[in-house]
Amino acid sequence: MSDAFGGRPFPKGVLIAVAALLGFTIIMISVARLTGFMMPQAPVTAEVQARDIAFLEQTDGSMAVTDVATGEVIQTLPAGSEGFIRGVLRSLARQRRGYDAPLSEPFRLALRESGDYTLEDPVTGILLDLRAFGETNQAAFAELLSVPAAAR
Repeated sequence: MSDAFGGRPFPKGVLIAVAALLGFTIIMISVARLTGFMMPQAPVTAEVQARDIAFLEQTDGSMAVTDVATGEVIQTLPAGSEGFIRGVLRSLARQRRGYDAPLSEPFRLALRESGDYTLEDPVTGILLDLRAFGETNQAAFAELLSVPAAAR
């Protein structure tokens, strides 16, 4: 096989442009960190509907999702299913370890005026905008909020 560049030197203009871009990025990050400048975030709209829920691990590996206000089981997640919900919970449990709080402490699941769902951890202060994970994953949590009282 022959060399595609055939002894031609790498263009110096490209190297200078990359170095300038990296330098500019490092300088802007340094200025932002030193001055405390933060980009504004999109405002969180008001809650339209909300529910405090707790996740309780069962002995058979399933997970019971309960409504904290009523103590009723909203849904039971069978062992090995609902990978997205379990993945989010693993991440939140990791954060809670630093606060010595168990996973059984309640979370707040809310539907916002914007039509998006959020999951808030009052222990750590983390607010997850579930829309960021895609419609299918957001729907997995929306199902926990929309279960009517008679079906629980």
